[in-house]
Amino acid sequence: MTHALNLVIPIKQDAETKEKLRNLEAIFASQVQGEIERALKKSKIVHFARVFVIDDKYILVITEYEGDHEEYTEFFRNELPGVFGHIFALADLDVDVTNPVAFWEASMSCNRRSLGTATDGSTDYHGKPAGWLFSAYGHRTVREMQDLVGDQD
Repeated sequence: MTHALNLVIPIKQDAETKEKLRNLEAIFASQVQGEIERALKKSKIVHFARVFVIDDKYILVITEYEGDHEEYTEFFRNELPGVFGHIFALADLDVDVTNPVAFWEASMSCNRRSLGTATDGSTDYHGKPAGWLFSAYGHRTVREMQDLVGDQD
């Protein structure tokens, strides 16, 4: 089952945090992006992913993934502690990315539900119907899609 992660993290508005944000933006393509891509490929459960900032007020991590929410969160906490350390260092909340419970709770609190209601039975972190997520290919898994296109990466 495919799920949407809509992680919306409020950014602190002090000068020091804005400088951290400028630094993350400056190094993202050369240092962070490849690390994220490596973890995404290794996971074999993420369809799409992107990270962006809105008006220096929010940093967003948006993905479409399959499987258990908590296992997904823990996989990326383990694979990308430095990346999430950078991201949560900008946050207007205190998150210890080395602590699985703290990371899970922060992820739950920052995840925003999509509008509408899932039509495929997908549920959110609390077991309630998830928000709507369209799939042009019938919610096939990443591996099924890779098999269809002959991609074994």
